[in-house]
Amino acid sequence: MPPTIRLVVNVESFGASEACNLRTLEAHRHGVVTSASLLGNCGDLAGARAHLGTAPELGVGMALALIEGPSLLGTETPTLLTASGGLRERAVDFARDWYKGAIAVRDVERELEAQIARGHDAGLALDHLCTVGHLGLLPGIGEIVEKLAKRFGIAGIRTSVEPPGLGWIADPRRGAETALLAGLAWFTRRRMGTLRHGPLSWGYLESGRLDVVRILEIIGRLAPGSHELLTHPGAVDGEGELAALVSPRIRTAIDERAIVLSRWSDLF
Repeated sequence: MPPTIRLVVNVESFGASEACNLRTLEAHRHGVVTSASLLGNCGDLAGARAHLGTAPELGVGMALALIEGPSLLGTETPTLLTASGGLRERAVDFARDWYKGAIAVRDVERELEAQIARGHDAGLALDHLCTVGHLGLLPGIGEIVEKLAKRFGIAGIRTSVEPPGLGWIADPRRGAETALLAGLAWFTRRRMGTLRHGPLSWGYLESGRLDVVRILEIIGRLAPGSHELLTHPGAVDGEGELAALVSPRIRTAIDERAIVLSRWSDLF
């Protein structure tokens, strides 16, 4: 029997909007989506929880938010806030202030703990953690995420970035950004403990523009082992990505390679 290839097809930022929730469920029921990351600071947790209740086979994790939107703790974590009272809007702004020492470690830990506890109290069995803007790949932040994962008994943390490919050369700007993330992830994993080994995650380079051809290219590159594909069908312009995720061509390609569609909880 040939070595097994396992693939988690994960939708990012579930709960960001009603459209995101509905498209995620469609891609799960009629396509290849197996998992979703609930936005840690989503505005309508009850509504997101109700949608998840209709899809018991969909794996659920949490996308922890240190940027974009409100802080759950507000002024209790002052170094996370901007003058307008919300979280920073851009990952680059957070990273700059983090390395300048303008953001308190304690504020990061308390905010992220509150987000996980909120999901836990809502009855969600979270099987993985990731971060909005991939901030969990930053050295220092990754260790906090791992600490909280252990505290809440969550087995999976996103810690890896797809290997280099021709796409990095074809799109130099995105290639450089992906290479930077890969380097940060490597340094972070070296500082983490037992939870550093997750699936190999794909889709950073193609974020926001996945289509059938690009997904087929990624499927063709998968080696034996565990993998994750990051998808965004719920984005404002995500209709094309949704169409790709429900395409029979994608399902056929997965079947032809005997890829086992999985949730994060199936990997550990």
